[in-house]
Amino acid sequence: MVSQETLAIFRAVRTSDVTDALDSLGLQQRYEMDPLMRPMYQGIRFAGIAHTAEYDLIDRPLSPMSYDEFDARQYQRGPDGLWHEAGPWGAPDEVLVIDAKRTRAGILGSNNTLHGRRRGVVGFIIDGTCRDSTECIAQQTPVFCTVRSPAHPMGRIGPVSDQQPIVCAGVVVRPGDVLIADDDGVVVVPQAIADEVARRAELIQTKDRPGRRAGYEALGIPVDDSVR
Repeated sequence: MVSQETLAIFRAVRTSDVTDALDSLGLQQRYEMDPLMRPMYQGIRFAGIAHTAEYDLIDRPLSPMSYDEFDARQYQRGPDGLWHEAGPWGAPDEVLVIDAKRTRAGILGSNNTLHGRRRGVVGFIIDGTCRDSTECIAQQTPVFCTVRSPAHPMGRIGPVSDQQPIVCAGVVVRPGDVLIADDDGVVVVPQAIADEVARRAELIQTKDRPGRRAGYEALGIPVDDSVR
């Protein structure tokens, strides 16, 4: 398990500090997600523990039905339901990380992400679609995705696994790994090396701050948390 102390460091440093730390361990370009993985809006920043899920294409178009039947079946449990998630998720410090094969099927949206946040989820990362973009932005939902689309996943994509290793945006992610995300992108830190990567990232940031603070002072820029 990654300690709260290590998580606190990852929440204070930048993704650039983390990638520099990984470089120092000879792990260049292994753990940075594809640049197509972008934040829903500027300023999202989080770090947390991976809860992984995988989905794959099923291409089973729905048959015509009455609206009442559709409404009853859309999220119904069991084989008659039109949509089922990969597994239960939602716990403090979790980041939900989804391999959805970069499809237009919107597994994440404004409603289920709210439920996840209420259960303590600190971020959402999907190689695929988050829909309801306007609402997600208004709600300040911390989502990174590779696609935006209005389409619902039912009939288009289905669950494969929950809490198993996946490949998300080109990087292997295992349950328990650390995900760090900010405007520059998303970085994965394997659980086994999380303490050492955090230690080095903190040293890198600590060395960077005085020089940047001097630049702020020379230019008359008000000091902010990044240089304190």
